[in-house]
Amino acid sequence: MLQAIRDKVTGWIAYGIIFLISVPFALWGVNSYLGGGEATPAATVNGEEISLSQLDRAYANYRNRLTQLFGGQIPASFGSEGQLKAQVLDQLVEEFALRQYSEKHGYRISDQELNRRIQEMEAFQRDGKFDVSIYQSQLGSQGYSPLGFEQELRRSQSTDQLRNGIMASAFIVPSMEKQFTNLANQSRKIRSLVYQADLAEVSVETAEIEERYNSQSMRYRSPEMVRIDYIELSLEKVKAGIQVDEAELLNRYQSSLDAYTSPESRQASHILITLDKDADSEASEQARLRIMQLRKRIVDGESFAEIATEFSEDTGSAKEGGDLGDIERGVMVQAFESALFSLQPGELSEAVRTSFGWHLIQLRGISGGEVKSFDSVKTTLENEMRTELAESRIYDLSDNLANLVYEQPDSLLPAAQQLELTVETSDWFERTEGSGIAADPAIRELAFSDEVLRQGLNSEAIERDSDRVVFIRLNQHKPAEVRPLAEVSEQIKAELASIKAEQRGSEIGEQAVAALNQGKSLDSLAGEWSVEVQDHGFVTRQQADLDAGMLVRAFSMPRPEQGMVYQGASQGNGKYQIIELSAVISNDTAADKQAFDNLKNSTAVAEYQSILRLLSSRAEVVKSSPEDL
Repeated sequence: MLQAIRDKVTGWIAYGIIFLISVPFALWGVNSYLGGGEATPAATVNGEEISLSQLDRAYANYRNRLTQLFGGQIPASFGSEGQLKAQVLDQLVEEFALRQYSEKHGYRISDQELNRRIQEMEAFQRDGKFDVSIYQSQLGSQGYSPLGFEQELRRSQSTDQLRNGIMASAFIVPSMEKQFTNLANQSRKIRSLVYQADLAEVSVETAEIEERYNSQSMRYRSPEMVRIDYIELSLEKVKAGIQVDEAELLNRYQSSLDAYTSPESRQASHILITLDKDADSEASEQARLRIMQLRKRIVDGESFAEIATEFSEDTGSAKEGGDLGDIERGVMVQAFESALFSLQPGELSEAVRTSFGWHLIQLRGISGGEVKSFDSVKTTLENEMRTELAESRIYDLSDNLANLVYEQPDSLLPAAQQLELTVETSDWFERTEGSGIAADPAIRELAFSDEVLRQGLNSEAIERDSDRVVFIRLNQHKPAEVRPLAEVSEQIKAELASIKAEQRGSEIGEQAVAALNQGKSLDSLAGEWSVEVQDHGFVTRQQADLDAGMLVRAFSMPRPEQGMVYQGASQGNGKYQIIELSAVISNDTAADKQAFDNLKNSTAVAEYQSILRLLSSRAEVVKSSPEDL
């Protein structure tokens, strides 16, 4: 029973991968497309169109997420490009149907909640705080306006309310919970061995290669590719064309001397005779006379530090011989500071009155106050001024460039010439990957858009960063086409060899399993094949040091009633694995909480997917033919 549950969970976990990938469509895929308007949509859902550009963008997002999830290579089990695109279109249909249902039944989000969620998005923050300029820049680079983005985010958050409600209400019935708890910690005693067919014995005829090529030619198509021309306006390029006069640099330097002057600090010591705040003039005079007597003793040759230690009433500095350390302007009270900064090193002040009492101040030394020379800061000044001038010009240049590109949509050259920019050409790239400028998904997406690819027009502005804008147009287009047989014959030969080896391995393995079930021992079979039996002992379902596929098979095998139970499975490329199950131990202790939570989460995903399929099945859906997608 548990294995049935496990099989179901495993299946939903696999489906859950697709679910987790598709969820972001609600924000960045399904509802975020501001383009569209093609004559022939990819599909309509209850009369609402899913445009080809929407499908292309969602498909690019989907492939990128799969590529990241599987370490750069999408497993072949996910199917061909056409199958992947069909899966994406199905997801779009489901999401459209879900959104329509949410809107119809009044799911919505308040303005306050919408603003809160936007401000909490890390993509729009600087130093942990929401930044309006980053918000506008990020949206612009994706082709969104703030109003359009907020409208689509409001829609997606409304569908999230419905989805979260469905998933939060999922539950496990007590009988399933008991079955899961009773069996989750089960362990099984297994051994295994693997047969490997000899690939050297596999031969592939030329006729077989040709037959596979002719019958499955679509498998051997080269991807659709393009090259683009582009012009890029960047802050660095604008800066490179700006010259700053040395007189302007010198004027900036002289007006900013404070910025190039290190703070002056003075090493000071003092002796303090304190006075109460309400002391009268007589008490003040007595204190002044005392401080002047101490000054005379220092002038006559006694040590300032010793006098300060003995007589100063500033308990903090007295024990240090009156040492106050380094003092910069603005730290001490005005009278004290004025006296200190009027002294020369080694000088002793007259008596100085402050709100604390009467002081004697000794200046021991001066540090800082150096002014950096013009030559040492000239390069920095020049870069600052060029950056300021470039920033003031780039926005006007961007607008001018956009107008020129729009007014002459069949070429980038006139705009480039007028603004003294260079038209550059990219390498060939595909929809899903590229190098150089095509490494940017936004560039690839626009390059394969209807506007650029089919109509041959200049693109709209693409903001790559806050200080770079790019315009592109099609240079060359290579449709997907079947590659010549000579080019793919070795690939086909390897595929056929692998298939034949797998068939051979399965044939011998299945015969061996039959013999084992008739009483032959695993050890004698291992001797015939000259392989070693692997004794795994008692294993658990979550054992990390064993192949997950072997564990799934081991726990799907029936309990051994008498003797052993055997099961075999092909592992591809001529390998065939046989598992021997000899004992099963059940454990009724409490199941691992994480495993049970995973089961509940998988159930929640399954219920949500069921609702999606139900809504899309009830919707009036019309899809274009696969050839038009």
